[in-house]
Amino acid sequence: MGGRIAPPADELFSPAYAKRADRSDIWWRNIFENPTTVQFDHRVLVSLSTFLWIGQSLYTVSWQAMTTYLSTCLLYLHSRRKPFGAFLPPAARASMTAAFVMANVQVLLGLATLLYLVPVPVAASHQAGSVALLTTMISLLVALRRPTRAAQLWRNARVHARKTPH
Repeated sequence: MGGRIAPPADELFSPAYAKRADRSDIWWRNIFENPTTVQFDHRVLVSLSTFLWIGQSLYTVSWQAMTTYLSTCLLYLHSRRKPFGAFLPPAARASMTAAFVMANVQVLLGLATLLYLVPVPVAASHQAGSVALLTTMISLLVALRRPTRAAQLWRNARVHARKTPH
């Protein structure tokens, strides 16, 4: 932010964004309409989230405290290991790859959204990417789900029907 941790106060709360004559709306209008303030708010929230995540991780030392990006990357790398990857169904491997790709696309879209001062097409793509990432993660969960007994019998019947000549 101009080589500083925080931009100057006159840039954060510029009177140019106030619409009322008495400038009583300067605070909330700058928070939502001033690009400098919006980016600073985003950075503060990301930093706060990161510090809270690190503190939570150190406190609980739990796998549940990982971020989506880190957990997706570790899951993808783990699925490529020989003993583990050999037992995965092909649909699960494909879903893990798709989730890994979508997590990386989300990071790139988020960075582009901030660097280019929130152009609507890129910001909308970032929002759509979150839905796509959620969809790939649900697809992965479905692919990793243990089939019910009825599904196993149905699959065995299909395999048996293919093997027997008509």
